[in-house]
Amino acid sequence: MLKEAGVVGAFVIIFLMVREVGRFFEIAMAIQYAVIVVLTVAYGAYVRSIGRPMFIFLILIMIPLATTELGTDSWITDLMRPAMENLGMNAGWVLVYTSFIMMVLRFSAGKIVHRISPLGLLAVSAVVACIGLLFLSKATGAAILIAATIYGFGKTFFWPTMLGVVAEQFPKGGALTLNMIAGVGMLGVGIVGSVFLGYIQDTSVYAELGEQRPEIQSQIGIEQNSVFGTYHSIDLDKLAALPEADQEEIAQIQADGKKAALATVAIFPVIMFICYMILIFYFKSKGGYQAQELVGHAATDEKYTGGVEGPADA
Repeated sequence: MLKEAGVVGAFVIIFLMVREVGRFFEIAMAIQYAVIVVLTVAYGAYVRSIGRPMFIFLILIMIPLATTELGTDSWITDLMRPAMENLGMNAGWVLVYTSFIMMVLRFSAGKIVHRISPLGLLAVSAVVACIGLLFLSKATGAAILIAATIYGFGKTFFWPTMLGVVAEQFPKGGALTLNMIAGVGMLGVGIVGSVFLGYIQDTSVYAELGEQRPEIQSQIGIEQNSVFGTYHSIDLDKLAALPEADQEEIAQIQADGKKAALATVAIFPVIMFICYMILIFYFKSKGGYQAQELVGHAATDEKYTGGVEGPADA
């Protein structure tokens, strides 16, 4: 079970777990990295395996997948608020609506998977999610509900189908590999995905402000540092000091900039689609996608029949 994940898979989950715990308890970075190294080396020394390459590949895919689904969900309510209020509706209904779509469609997942394979379903879902995000970035009025429907269809099968692929391809991993890939998704969206989404949102709003009110941009702009480098965003304290009329105008600019940022987020499902196509072609070269079994049918039959054709006494 431990060898299925290997030292590389363990490193990814150990890194994310230690970083999140370190952030919560404000532990020094040097201590965090020391703990990461010690735990990873100990795991590697015990299992003596780098892990299954495909499992490592799926772990890496899980971060953009979780960001596309969970990260955008946590963001979409705020993004859609102005447009939904113009329709006389609470923005939270967009999230409720897409979640309802997911609940209904997941009851039909089995039939779809058996027709186009799990990887085919994931590839199609990535395309639909990309279209939905692009549509949401431009939609206004009632068209938002149409865009949300497309986005809901796209993200429905991401998470459960990925876990299904892991369960079918790495049965020896048992609960460990399933929990590891789910954990990478949960932690990845918080540690990596949310930071990237914040970066996209801030830079998009700042650029939109520069196009519409460059004189104000120079007044309230501030330089920020992140893992993605130096960038500019709006200083909220300086914004609060502006006249009320300017604040209202900038609030609209912020809403437009944040909404437009969804088009940038669409790069995640594009990356996922490319990765799934790589896996589809890989399995095609091997004769097609097939679930792996811990014990072959022949071995099972022999266990219960003693290798004798027909009925046999124990």
